[in-house]
Amino acid sequence: MSDNNAINIENSNISECATSCGDLNRCAKVSSQFVPLTEDFTVAPAVIPAGPVVLKLPVVLAETNITIPVEAIITLDKKVIEIKRIKKNVFLTQARLIPNSATAERPYSGILCVSGFVRKNIEYATETCNTPGTVNICGDIRHCTVEVPFDFTTRVYFAPNRVPIFEPNTTPYEVEFFTDKLKSCDTCADPVIGRNPCDQSFAFTEYFNEKPFVELVRADIAEVDIHKHPISSCKNPVDQSFTQLTEKIIINLTLKVLQKQQVRVTAL
Repeated sequence: MSDNNAINIENSNISECATSCGDLNRCAKVSSQFVPLTEDFTVAPAVIPAGPVVLKLPVVLAETNITIPVEAIITLDKKVIEIKRIKKNVFLTQARLIPNSATAERPYSGILCVSGFVRKNIEYATETCNTPGTVNICGDIRHCTVEVPFDFTTRVYFAPNRVPIFEPNTTPYEVEFFTDKLKSCDTCADPVIGRNPCDQSFAFTEYFNEKPFVELVRADIAEVDIHKHPISSCKNPVDQSFTQLTEKIIINLTLKVLQKQQVRVTAL
């Protein structure tokens, strides 16, 4: 091969690369620069003097572990050959402690109402084609995200010295005034003696309490997935396809019930 032919082939390769990749000047470029270290200086914090102080802090009223059994039926949009992975996350949408829900038998307790859901991202393999005369299957990896709701009510128990603090509102009361100057249209009648309808006085005290709240400390999930109405072929009974599965889920939650309270501490 002559030198001219070699040059023509090389130019042709460069032309094809430029056509497929676009302009050669548009290749990835990396630029870097030196970032100097910024000096910092220690600052002495301003602290309160030593002695007893009162702080308003979240106080742990109770920490409880709850097991919730849930059953869910999930229908997928394609025929599934195999579940590859299920990623799960627990979220709480509502957690309320009902005030004054203790009983005489259980004085240091309260009713806790919780709602939430398990967000599940399901990755699965589908069947799109197969090789005739063989058991070979080709398909796609798809995913589906669903939310499995749960709801429960339970009784939590507090330590005797860590109970929620609620100050009830006072009963409204009314003050009435006396009068003896009420007269009827009859000029000969005696004055009417009793309550003065022209003046009224009311009193009422309203307290604004700190609302207890819940923190989700830990969530453990164990489940069994049961394929509903699977379809298998006589040639390859190992592979089954299905579109619906039933999940038996056990959700184990560790929750903390807290309330902001005034706490006396000693500053060192």
